Amino acid sequence: MRYRTKLLIAAGLLLAMSLSAAALAYWGVAQSHRFLIRSRISHEQLERQLQLSRHSQQLFKAWTDTLLTGMTDRPLGAAYLNKVIESDLSALQDLSEKELTIVGDDERRAEEAEIDRLVAIRQEYQHTLDQLAEVEQLRSRGRPDIAWQKLIELLRGGIDQELNELIEVAVADETAEVLRIDANAAQLLKRLERISQIHAGLAILTTLALMFLLLRGLRAPLAELLRGTAKLAEGDLSHRIAISGRDEFAELGRSFNSMAADLQGHQKALQDAHANLETVVEERTEELRQANESLRKIDETRRGFFADISHELRTPLTIIRGEGEISLRGKNKRVAEYKHSIERVVEQAKHLSVLVNDLLFIARQGASAVRLNLRPTDLSDLVERVVGDAKVIAYDKSIGIALAKGSASHQMVQGDPARLRQLFLVLLDNAVRYSKSKGAIEVKVGKSNGDMTVRVSDQGVGIAPEELDGVFDRFRRGGKAVEMNAEGLGLGLPLAKAIVEAHKGRIEMKSRIGKGTTVTVTLPAEAEGKQA
Repeated sequence: MRYRTKLLIAAGLLLAMSLSAAALAYWGVAQSHRFLIRSRISHEQLERQLQLSRHSQQLFKAWTDTLLTGMTDRPLGAAYLNKVIESDLSALQDLSEKELTIVGDDERRAEEAEIDRLVAIRQEYQHTLDQLAEVEQLRSRGRPDIAWQKLIELLRGGIDQELNELIEVAVADETAEVLRIDANAAQLLKRLERISQIHAGLAILTTLALMFLLLRGLRAPLAELLRGTAKLAEGDLSHRIAISGRDEFAELGRSFNSMAADLQGHQKALQDAHANLETVVEERTEELRQANESLRKIDETRRGFFADISHELRTPLTIIRGEGEISLRGKNKRVAEYKHSIERVVEQAKHLSVLVNDLLFIARQGASAVRLNLRPTDLSDLVERVVGDAKVIAYDKSIGIALAKGSASHQMVQGDPARLRQLFLVLLDNAVRYSKSKGAIEVKVGKSNGDMTVRVSDQGVGIAPEELDGVFDRFRRGGKAVEMNAEGLGLGLPLAKAIVEAHKGRIEMKSRIGKGTTVTVTLPAEAEGKQA
């Protein structure tokens, strides 16, 4: 078992003990509060019952004294006692109803019987008052003998005997209830005290047991780890810690053993390195020689690059110089001859300007210094117009150029329209140059993963796999390209790549010998908000 799991279990047990202690305390307080309320209500009911008994006796005595003395008016004492008794009965009614709301189901029937008895007491009290009122009425009508005889019968029959019996039963029941509630409260306190003592003992025993188990689980692995680190500090890299279990200390032991094995391996490797130092030096010397050879080849490539540039620039410059010298020779030449020479000079100057601009664009792109005239451009419309222009180039070879069905329409990109037009003209010009007569070229505009794609597919001679990786190098032309078309400087595809990368896009080429070539240009689409 992992040590973290053990700690979680220990924490869970301690938390459970704490929660149970809190729950026990809460339950004890709630029960004590309930018994306190019950006890207070019962004591108040008992006091009210005793007051009712005393007040009723005082009231009946006041009534009988009034009838015996023959006083015409009721004394103020009787009226006052009558109000007091009514107050006692109302208070007992309220207390009984309040007690009924807090008792359990087992005590509800007894409390309902208590309410019924209280109703009976009220009825008996009212009946007694009615009998005394009847005697008083006879006396007030001038029939004192009959009133006196009626009073004697009532006194002999015990006019308030049944009422007193009901009150005595109520007092006895309430006294028994008070004693029972007090006894239950005392029993609850004893039970809570006993449960608290047991709970405290269990908590102490559980805490001690958990501390013992955790400390015992820590002592052995820590001692083993300290012994291992001491051995490692002494230089004994072969020492390994005995691993047992699946806890964190076992993982630490495995990590320690792995570290010791790595150190031992590094030490052995260091010793082997010292033993094989001459071999390594020879290998490094050979690598340096190969690096120098690579630098030499790069230098040769650079020289060849400048030689190619010089060669390509020399041709238009030679033509310009020759045309100028021809124009300066002789006298009295016709205007048409001067015009022809100037036209040749302008043509070669334009060609030279285009070549220099393309080389400068490629160089600036390599240095991340290209300046573009970016604006929202309808890529679909631009490609459609370029396809129309390229059909003129393909006319002599009877090559068909068509925009594929299902091509996306009105798709916007943020780009330089002039450079994008140059890009697709380069791709279509290459497709026409290296396609067979009466072939077909397909151009498709689409959308993929939020980007715009333009795919140019031809059915030309194709490119060999070994030459495919270098098609975007400057002045690089494959064997098939040279065989089919001797013209060209090898700047078209490098220029196309530079234009695409300047627009933060990418260009890919797939080709098969004799089957044709497909070039895919991917450009970021214009954001929806900007299009709107």
